[in-house]
Amino acid sequence: MQQIVIRYAEVGLKGKNRHWFESLLMRNIKKHLAVFGQCQISKIHGRIILQIDSEVQPVQTALQFIPGIANFSITEAASHDMTELAEVALSLTRRFLSEQPHAATTFKVSARRSDKTFPMNSMQLAAEMGGQILEKLPDLKVDLHRPQIDIGIEIWPKNRAILYLEKIPGQGGLPSGSAGKVISLISGGIDSPVASWFMMKRGCSAVFLHFHSFPFVGEQSRQKVIDLVTHLSRYQPESTLIIVPFSDIQKAIKADCSEKNRTLLYRRMMYHIGEKIRSRYRALAFVTGEAVGQVASQTLENLNCTAAVTTVPVLRPLIGMEKAEIITWAKKIGTYEISIQPFDDCCTVFQPRKPEIHGQLQDITADESHLDVNQLIDETLEKIEVLTFQTQVQNKFWI
Repeated sequence: MQQIVIRYAEVGLKGKNRHWFESLLMRNIKKHLAVFGQCQISKIHGRIILQIDSEVQPVQTALQFIPGIANFSITEAASHDMTELAEVALSLTRRFLSEQPHAATTFKVSARRSDKTFPMNSMQLAAEMGGQILEKLPDLKVDLHRPQIDIGIEIWPKNRAILYLEKIPGQGGLPSGSAGKVISLISGGIDSPVASWFMMKRGCSAVFLHFHSFPFVGEQSRQKVIDLVTHLSRYQPESTLIIVPFSDIQKAIKADCSEKNRTLLYRRMMYHIGEKIRSRYRALAFVTGEAVGQVASQTLENLNCTAAVTTVPVLRPLIGMEKAEIITWAKKIGTYEISIQPFDDCCTVFQPRKPEIHGQLQDITADESHLDVNQLIDETLEKIEVLTFQTQVQNKFWI
């Protein structure tokens, strides 16, 4: 069996609640990795230990998407015996050298001792192991600042130790589900998938809500959102996408309301419907990709007009970002190439020629009173489509 040791950062600061966060993270890891077959998972001294029989590379890829993991290492197990520790350290070093296209010349040993009965402290152990490696591989040189090879050693209680060559970075943040459930308003654009990811990384479990204006917007637009949610599903064990038909509401707004207010009224109707769906899923907040001043509907006045419909917080993790920053994040998390596919979404339907920039709540609500809001909501909710995504059956993610 191959052993992987998983480390977390923020979870370790949770005091008396730490055990709950650790257990949730372990449960999420098992769900994410279920596609690879059975695995054994346990914890010891701020570490989660994963034993797998399957190929390492796909598991390594999957672990990098799980919120709550700071980093992890593919490890070799050993005892406290100094001869065995030196043999494993040399074996790892030789393996690294054999796999490199260019010969490495510098190394260091990093040691951590959680068992204080071990006869050497961390610095002494690192120095001893470094000396034994130099004795067998005299062409190497020690570099404590920027080594080409960094050999890690951790001494655990009960005559256990691990050795490894690298710490593979994870998502960081908090385990999915630890911060409650949110409704994430997702379009086919660049911003909303990034906003969803930020909140998922903070431990929120996202239910995705998309408004689709068929036949004014084609099937390709719908599929783009499905592809975005499929990708974002890598970050949480289960995901739900709710697709709401929105064209009848947009036609009603076009027919009965002021042209300049259309976009704001679209947004308010999205929140009216979102409130009904939120209560069904017991979500505690909405998430949007809005940033101040990015488009006409995102001035402070207009944000107040649209969010006034809601009874819970509207979380806007991108609120102070420039578009270039958001694009950078989209590329980093892998949604950018999907988002830039040239298919319109519902916000482009019946756009006003001169949209309201500084909306006043009393004017917007007066305009909205021309609509039979409750009937429109009820008729729309009867036609929603619900799709579910489970990471453990999406093995294509990790191939």
